[in-house]
Amino acid sequence: MKKLLAMLLALVMVLSFAACGNTEPEVEEPEVPSEPEVETPEEPEVTEATYTLGLGVVVNQTVEGKAQVNATMAAVVLDAEGTIVAVDLDVAQSTCPTTEAGAFTAEGFDNRTKTEKGADYGMAPVSPIGAEWDAQMAAFEAWAVGKTVDYITGVELVESNGHMVAANEADLYAGCTMAIGDFQAAVADALNSPTEFTAESFKLGLGVVTTCSVSEATAEKAGSIQMYSDFAAVVTAEDGTILAARLDAIQPAIGLNADNTLTAKEDLSSKYQLKEGYGMAPVSPIAAEWYTQADAYCAYVAGKTVADLEAIELVEHNGHMVALNEADLYAGCTMQVGSYIEATVKAVGYAD
Repeated sequence: MKKLLAMLLALVMVLSFAACGNTEPEVEEPEVPSEPEVETPEEPEVTEATYTLGLGVVVNQTVEGKAQVNATMAAVVLDAEGTIVAVDLDVAQSTCPTTEAGAFTAEGFDNRTKTEKGADYGMAPVSPIGAEWDAQMAAFEAWAVGKTVDYITGVELVESNGHMVAANEADLYAGCTMAIGDFQAAVADALNSPTEFTAESFKLGLGVVTTCSVSEATAEKAGSIQMYSDFAAVVTAEDGTILAARLDAIQPAIGLNADNTLTAKEDLSSKYQLKEGYGMAPVSPIAAEWYTQADAYCAYVAGKTVADLEAIELVEHNGHMVALNEADLYAGCTMQVGSYIEATVKAVGYAD
């Protein structure tokens, strides 16, 4: 009996050891560190800033051997500190065509600006840097951004190949070897007709409409060559809505004498520059001068689109095509606005 119990006990012990030998030790899982929380950066808040839009015009004439009007215009946008953040310049170089007999005629008149002519202007072949006029103007505009008007007008000009150029301003002269005196003057004049606007971003554009007509001289009365230009500068939102606009116009009629010689106009000021000197108020239905009505036009087009402008109906009234049925516009601007609208639409189209 004792032997049996001893055998049973031994068997139990063997089985216990076997069971212990088959038990796998517990392995602790290593702690996996949690991913650190990454904070998503907040989108920078885009805020509107206040800017100033101006339009400057400088005009000169040539009456020796040809009838030509050069109108240099500058649309300039300044920030609150007076730094140029955008600028657009162009020149309406208008030349009256002549017949084979040498008589002046409006037939075949080319009303494109120098920028619009592009390679047709023909500067590249005679340029020291082989660059066309529009390319050199783009270089001038790029150089002007970030500078003040005082800096630009203070650039010293030196004579080179018969032109007053900015040869000592290396960054400018590398891309623009043209005479820049009129560019400087037009940029400075832009400060004389400013308007403020606010925007997160904007595009700047400049549009010009030029027409030509010739009134022949008679024995009793001198004739004239009229190459008149209307200018519009605009800033637009990304969707093309006009944020602000400036307007100006010139009427630099050249006298045409009976012997086909020409007489230059003495005062080449623009309509806006003339202020009360233009003399519209006494004959205006609202007794308002040209520059005042131009300001009213600019205030009206702010917030409008090209579609809005093209939808304005013009009707004949007192011999002029006016926006008589557009009450908000006609209340402050009773002038013929057809060419002003055309220039504004062009400016929006060129805005970048």
